[in-house]
Amino acid sequence: MTFELTELLTDEILFAMEDQNSVLMMDAKEGLLVLEDDVGGDADRYYELPEWSSEDGYNLMEEFTNNLYAPRVHDELKRVLVSGRGVFRNFKNVLKNYPETEKKWHLFKDAKMRERVCEWYNELRESWGLEKLFLTDDSVESTEELVLNDFEFREFNSAEDADEIEQGTESAVQELRTQFSEDLGSAIACMWKKLSSYSTAASKSGFVCRSLSGEFAGCVLLDFCPPETKKAVVITDFFVVQEYRGLGIGEQLLSKALSFCKKCGVRHIIICNTFIPQFMENLLFQKRFFKIGSGYAVDLNEE
Repeated sequence: MTFELTELLTDEILFAMEDQNSVLMMDAKEGLLVLEDDVGGDADRYYELPEWSSEDGYNLMEEFTNNLYAPRVHDELKRVLVSGRGVFRNFKNVLKNYPETEKKWHLFKDAKMRERVCEWYNELRESWGLEKLFLTDDSVESTEELVLNDFEFREFNSAEDADEIEQGTESAVQELRTQFSEDLGSAIACMWKKLSSYSTAASKSGFVCRSLSGEFAGCVLLDFCPPETKKAVVITDFFVVQEYRGLGIGEQLLSKALSFCKKCGVRHIIICNTFIPQFMENLLFQKRFFKIGSGYAVDLNEE
């Protein structure tokens, strides 16, 4: 006996998968979930729901944490995962301190569990002699798009944004100092700061990101290099505040900078930072930057 997997039924199955207090089964005839204790022995009518154990839940938290590029919350979640006690409760408690990451977690978890339900339903369809379905909802935005609805991006205004960017740069410098040995960290931080001071805030262009409540989340700033040319710019500042990393803000900022420069007739964008994290390097390559010495550049005419 077959049944249609509706959106409402999917939501009910998702809830049942995490319910540790009762065991439900799918009643194909009625198209609803029933308690296991209330079903008969009709194997063609009643189907077990997709398996979802505490181990599945833990593996999902681990996957999410391993792919999270927000150092502070990443480290806190890592400590929770290896603590051995109260892992699920403490994982939730940590995320409560980082609302945007918490939202991303719920979206990530929901998407992964829906994948499990779709796999289960397709296995049933195969047993019924039916073709598998590609159960995707085109109306559902990606996780990053949903999270980014809580942020606004606008052009840099030196009078309004300079102080917060200076504070953000200093925080990034302090972060670099702690990542390496004292001498090396100080040297890298010094070079990072020198690049930021390549030109005055008043001569820079770019974009800043803020939450809807006005909190500064990140920026990308650039200036002509050398000043008399209008065909090449150098990125002087590019960072996302720690608690907002891993949400796609950096990619949005860089995309806006590329589009802006192309409209202005700029051909080359150069990055001369002495230290580029691996995840940022991957982003640069996605945007068609190429390695040039120890820096990076992109030719906008070749896109």
